[in-house]
Amino acid sequence: MTDSPLDKLLLELVQTAQNSPCPSRERTRALGALVKALRNSGKLSRPMRGQFQGFYNDIYEEALQRLFTYICERVDNYNPERANVLGWVNFLLVQRFFIEASREFIAPVYKGMDPKAVKKVSLEDLDRAIPSDISASSQTSLSNDLKRYIQEDPDQVFQATHIDSYPEVSFQWITLQRLDGYAWRELSDQQGIPVATLSSFYQRCLKKFAPTIRQDLL
Repeated sequence: MTDSPLDKLLLELVQTAQNSPCPSRERTRALGALVKALRNSGKLSRPMRGQFQGFYNDIYEEALQRLFTYICERVDNYNPERANVLGWVNFLLVQRFFIEASREFIAPVYKGMDPKAVKKVSLEDLDRAIPSDISASSQTSLSNDLKRYIQEDPDQVFQATHIDSYPEVSFQWITLQRLDGYAWRELSDQQGIPVATLSSFYQRCLKKFAPTIRQDLL
């Protein structure tokens, strides 16, 4: 099969990076162009479509961030005799990084719910995972209670826990922004912090604080 123009471009960028010293301006430039070409290609796989309703895009974006970080750090691992660049990239995305990212978005089940019937949700989607037999007014109440709890910060830890050198980017701020529907990319653009950094910090905090939040609210 004849390689497409995209395949040729991706291979050229990978080989340029591989043949350039690390670190070097040439390698950095080639890797930046490679990531941009992959993002704009429209050929990256979209695994498990139809699952993770409400936050699939967040999982996918996190998976891409992990993928691109790996490519930039391990581009020398690519072997053209095993697959073309796009095949290598999509294999990593589907078989490793999407799975890893999806596991970061697991939260506990509400009391009284059937665990087998619950989809994996993150803290910002707790109010979406309420059982169908709970009234709309109860759903609204629980959502408001969660926001109020994060805002009041009874133990004074949500605001105090923040990204190094960014005291305004706290667990409290991120959680409230996410509850209000802001996407990771919007928060990243607003603060000038990579999506992967924001998401990783948030997930670490979520694991730490989720038991207390569940105990106090549920």
